Amino acid sequence: MNRITSALSLLTVVVALLPGAAISASIEEELNVLENRRYDAMIGGDWQSLDALLADEFFYNTATGALMTKNAFIELLKSGTAVVKKAVRDEAKVRDFGEVALVTGVAHIDVKLRGEDKTLHSRYLHVWAKDGQSWKLIARQATYLPEKK
Repeated sequence: MNRITSALSLLTVVVALLPGAAISASIEEELNVLENRRYDAMIGGDWQSLDALLADEFFYNTATGALMTKNAFIELLKSGTAVVKKAVRDEAKVRDFGEVALVTGVAHIDVKLRGEDKTLHSRYLHVWAKDGQSWKLIARQATYLPEKK
């Protein structure tokens, strides 16, 4: 009987801890879905969806050191100056801080930039903030990775 009581006690503790683990996992899943939607919107030219994902205060510190606002970033894509053809994320990690979450990882982007085809490899930091019931991307920082030799 002691074995059953011990097992039930352990099960109770595990179940009590699960809601917190489930919330964290769901935030990670939700943000990864939103990260993929952002790339899909850029590749597909869905500027309305991209606009909805970015906070009005969004800013982007590019890998070249430039600072772009939300409007400037969307206009760069809309104008055709930068055309994203393919985007692959790897090594992504989500860190949840309640109303704010950080997503870090590595991205490989095939882009036509000012008429020239390029593949960009960068490490990024995305800052997402809860806006009511939804998440908005408020900041992006990118750093080019060194060329592999």
